[in-house]
Amino acid sequence: MKQPLVREKFEWAQIWWDHAEDLRLPRVLLIGDSIACGYSARVTEQLRGKAHVDRLGTSRSINDPAFEKENRYILSEFRYTVIHFNNGLHGKHLSQKAYADALRAYVELLRELAPDAALIWATSTPVTQLDNPALPEPVRDAQVVRRNAVAARIMADFGIPTNDLYQPMLGRPELRVADGYHYNTEGQRLQAQAVSKVIRGLLKNKGEQR
Repeated sequence: MKQPLVREKFEWAQIWWDHAEDLRLPRVLLIGDSIACGYSARVTEQLRGKAHVDRLGTSRSINDPAFEKENRYILSEFRYTVIHFNNGLHGKHLSQKAYADALRAYVELLRELAPDAALIWATSTPVTQLDNPALPEPVRDAQVVRRNAVAARIMADFGIPTNDLYQPMLGRPELRVADGYHYNTEGQRLQAQAVSKVIRGLLKNKGEQR
């Protein structure tokens, strides 16, 4: 049964094009939520001179028609060499099957809209207890773990590599702010390093194929 569309009290989207006037370098697209928004500026700096890094940051759940519209819009503007993407912390109302079905459909959409791009999936990051950021929040983090496992199987079916951002952030309270979800400067720096590393590898592979 199709899951109903449920939205949060506040929904938002951030679309950012880096050096939109310059077509000389390859372009990379980061798709994610506020976690991706947090590390994107550092990824931009770490890839400076190698690629321009654009961003679609959004609170939309994976099954929201508005999420598809946002993707269609940003992907219509440029041809991307690499797309690093995630969706999993929002849309907590979705059943496991509904999430999996929507994620499969989303991967197919990305391949339709950006057939030449190298895709890489990022796992969702941990959700921690407000009073003890060293420990996972029992309900929400358990859902994140289940979704990451489902996504890993789906990406394997599609032959898409996974960039694990969950395990390096787990049990690291010194990297977090006190809201259960987000990261401080050091946490964002470490995430950006991991993201930049896998993107550099894909850029190199794409360059060697030309």
